[in-house]
Parts: sequence; structure tokens; C-alpha cells
Amino acid sequence: MPTTEPISGVVVRVILPGALGRARRRHDVAAASGVPAHVTLLFPFLPVAQLEPHVRWELAEIAGGIAPFEVRFADVGRFPGVVYLRPEPAAPFARLTASIVAQFPDYPPYGGAYLEVVPHLTLAESGEAPLDAIAVAAKRSLPFTRHVSAIDLLTEDGAGRWHRHWRIPLGVRP
Repeated sequence: MPTTEPISGVVVRVILPGALGRARRRHDVAAASGVPAHVTLLFPFLPVAQLEPHVRWELAEIAGGIAPFEVRFADVGRFPGVVYLRPEPAAPFARLTASIVAQFPDYPPYGGAYLEVVPHLTLAESGEAPLDAIAVAAKRSLPFTRHVSAIDLLTEDGAGRWHRHWRIPLGVRP
């Protein structure tokens, strides 16, 4: 749903190894606005003004149904103008996305722009960055594994900066 109000997004934050974190800060415009490295579950999500306690509860119900899990990043992928890391397994991310969309059907992933949603962690998004070189360099820092134990709801502050609004644990029912 298009809006000019500050919006939100639901993500799984991922701490990147040093070289990958530096590459992302340099080549992903979202990093410059305070968006942490992440796998997107749902963006755009509700306008910030609509983030009421029942929304947190509904997200907690969804997150509570998924046990914490290990994710491995071992491969680099490409979309036009994008270098990304592939999470393995991707199924828990897809399941979380599908559950959130089922609960909030007015907010399809990426505004409904894509028929298929591919779980990914954007490393570089640019029309001018040397994407082939970034992809090759990224492979040198792979694989790495992270423990996923929560989802985060990020909010835009109206000045183009993003902040964590809620952190909701996986595997814990409200």
C-alpha cells in the first residue's frame, strides 16, 4: 500500500563478518540510513502510526510458532543491480513471511512487485558499484553461520533513518 507516512518492515538481523559488513556499508544504500544487515521478512509493512499493541502480539504469535534455528550463508546470488547472500535453509524465512502476510494481507512483500519472494541478505545495491568484483570478494568470506532467535520490526523516523522498534523472540508464545 503506497504511503507517505513513515513505514515499517519486519526483518531478521544478521551480524556480518568484518569484510562483508564493510562491503555492505560501502555499497548498500539502506545501510547508510541505519538499516542493519538482514533478511527481509516483510517490507513495506504497516505505517508507524498503526503499530499498536495488538500488532506486536500478532507478530509474537507468528514468531512463537517458529523455533530458533541456525542459518548458513555459503553462496552469493545476483538480481539486477544487486549482490546478495543466500540463506540456507531459506524455508524458515519463507514460512515467517507467508505467516505474516497471511495475518496482514494488505501488505504483500515488496508491495506485490515480485511474483516470487526469494529470501536473501542484500550486500550491495547499486547501479554504479563494481558488482562482479563485490560478488567475487564476498565469496572469500563465506561460509559463515548465525543463530536466528528473533525477528525485528524496524521503523522509519520520517527523516529517512531506520531504528529497531520491537525485537520479538522466536519460539516463545505470548
